[in-house]
Amino acid sequence: MNIQDAVRQLADLEAELARLAGELERLRAERDAARQESEKLRTALRQRAATLRQLEDEILSLRHEREDIRARVEQLLARVDALVQEP
Repeated sequence: MNIQDAVRQLADLEAELARLAGELERLRAERDAARQESEKLRTALRQRAATLRQLEDEILSLRHEREDIRARVEQLLARVDALVQEP
């Protein structure tokens, strides 16, 4: 191997290292962007989970309220029926 071949190989290695360094930098940037997106999505998921829990609680409360109102209406209807049937 002569000096020119060694210099050429060294230049090729240097170019490959520069290419790999650029690729590594690009991959790190993609990883960081993916981490940021992941955290953003986790935050949104936590917020939606909290909203879902609130809505579930509200639905349960409204169902109980509906049952209470239904019972009161049935009692009122029973009173009305009793009044209507009195001689």
